[in-house]
Amino acid sequence: MSTRISAFILAAGEGRRLRPATLSRAKALVPFCGVPLLELTAAALSSLPIDNMVVNCCYQADRVSEFCARLARRYNWDLQVSQEHQLLNHGGGLRKGYKLIPEAEHILVHNVDVIIDFDLEKLIDAHLQREAAVTVLLIPGKGPQSVSLDEEGNIINFRDPKNGTHTFSGIHIFRPDVLSLLPDDQVAPDIVTCYQKALQMGWPVQALCLGEEVFWSDIGNAQDYIRAHGEIADCALTAHPMLREAQSEQAQRRFALEQKGVQCSGALGLGCELGVPAGSQLHNVVLWDYTRLPRPLLYADGIFVGDDVPPPKPVGSKHEPDWRLLDSLDLKPGQYELEELPKQGSGRLYKRIKSADKSWVWCAYDPERRENAGFAAISEFLCSLNINVPRIIRHQPDCFEIIIEDLGQSDLQLAPGPLLKGYLFGVVEQIARLHVLGDQAVRLEELPLQKGFTKGLYDWERDYFRNNMLQACLRAPELWVDVAREYRGLRELLLRQPLVPIHRDLQSANIKLHNGKLSLIDFQGMRLGCAAYDLASLLYDPYQCHKRELRREVWREYQRQVKALGGDAPNDDVLYAAACQRLMQALGAYGKLLLQDKLEWYAQFIVPGLKMLKEAAQESGKYPNMQKMAEKAISIAQSYFDNTRKLAKKRTTRG
Repeated sequence: MSTRISAFILAAGEGRRLRPATLSRAKALVPFCGVPLLELTAAALSSLPIDNMVVNCCYQADRVSEFCARLARRYNWDLQVSQEHQLLNHGGGLRKGYKLIPEAEHILVHNVDVIIDFDLEKLIDAHLQREAAVTVLLIPGKGPQSVSLDEEGNIINFRDPKNGTHTFSGIHIFRPDVLSLLPDDQVAPDIVTCYQKALQMGWPVQALCLGEEVFWSDIGNAQDYIRAHGEIADCALTAHPMLREAQSEQAQRRFALEQKGVQCSGALGLGCELGVPAGSQLHNVVLWDYTRLPRPLLYADGIFVGDDVPPPKPVGSKHEPDWRLLDSLDLKPGQYELEELPKQGSGRLYKRIKSADKSWVWCAYDPERRENAGFAAISEFLCSLNINVPRIIRHQPDCFEIIIEDLGQSDLQLAPGPLLKGYLFGVVEQIARLHVLGDQAVRLEELPLQKGFTKGLYDWERDYFRNNMLQACLRAPELWVDVAREYRGLRELLLRQPLVPIHRDLQSANIKLHNGKLSLIDFQGMRLGCAAYDLASLLYDPYQCHKRELRREVWREYQRQVKALGGDAPNDDVLYAAACQRLMQALGAYGKLLLQDKLEWYAQFIVPGLKMLKEAAQESGKYPNMQKMAEKAISIAQSYFDNTRKLAKKRTTRG
């Protein structure tokens, strides 16, 4: 007489970590490679020697039940539904659903949000041969790795993150009598706690450990979900025919978009009947069926849940968070307040969302500025290099809004003097990682960076300085005459340097200090350039005007960090040239912000910026004319601002 085995698909969860996407669709119905997760899971189980399948559901239960009915008719599956009126956790859900299959001698459990290409009949065979009470499928080298094993491969502890080497895959098989170990007084018990108890009681609880080459992914949060689409694209699938067909269909859809003139990079999940304008770039995105994008823009790091995406609107101070973002944070009207932040960006609006016990930073961005659309993608990339940046909590790409971790108001400008050197050392440690480790990674990732530094960009920064500072602000364009030849040599030196990913705006105001931890912000302008440009931004920052001795110490520490990582650091001459170049860009910006944007706050940094330019030129020993230009500009600027203050004082006195 054959053994009676039933399969159980755990599909009741809300998919809270996938919000806002799962506000409109149950997690079980979320597509992976264009196919609903529930259909992929049931297809894999249907090929096994099982008698029937049970699917539990709770969140959007009617939709899940209806979908199960359609699957049963289409594939002739014996598929039953265990509907829960409240979430019962895995243990409670299995206990309730078992009533539908009381004849089952063993129950094979598969989480609906787990994707795997493995012949699960091997799990059944291992379980039956050993006459085990429980057999769990374990994954090495991926996931939280909280399961610890002894030298013989026996499970010691299911919850041992300190010593764990394997991850519980979400796929397991057990005898129904194990359910008797679930606590009767708990409505929603955890099945893993039950397994741990069985282990302690000496019941036969065993592991089947997979090899690292097996594809497995737990679709937990949005980043895991998107990333899994990229990981599976390169896999040779053997055990899951429907998944293999879906993989092939994804490749065809991607090719069709590229033929149409859409740039495709990173991980992509593509639904059917998409509307993507030629000239668009898709990077690390999933587009559900019938998604239609409005314009040829960069669309990066997000989930589009179908339907027409409205064109972006101008970002204004009255802009407020989309309800879906607020709902995904469990915030209802009256439970939060918005506080506009003092620092804003080009085409970006920042506000703090404050509830009774938490706060977040919300950003609405204009995707017409390409760097804004790439913020989330670059954030994820920096995290992969273990570089500290604010964590992306939610990204709603169809309305161009992001929820970001709130790191407060403190930045490196406010760092206590005695601790400043240590903080700067911490910054260059992270920047060295970006320059050395990011150099190769950025190419593998196909990251949507801004256009890299070229002769044209260096010249644009030069002209930005000449037009906005020397001519418009100081009214002394003739100061550039003797500098022109020196600048050509400076530019040539920078152009000869290797190109690595750089922050591009690494000034103290863009380094957050929160609970003693340093984090980089405003990195959306990242591009390939000379590594020394970042160090110039940091060390010759007009906001702080570090002393020469401190600059040299931090520069030497950066060179040491680069060497320790196996890279080659620029020499001193390159730093001085980059400092002159960067300061011209910064001073040009101050002039533009002061005169065109009427932001008088930036006037106070013009003289400090010119003093930093003078010091950089002087330290190099190669740019005497630039040094003289800076000295004359300082004199003009001081005289101008002294007269401005006197006139303001007279007007105040008369008033």
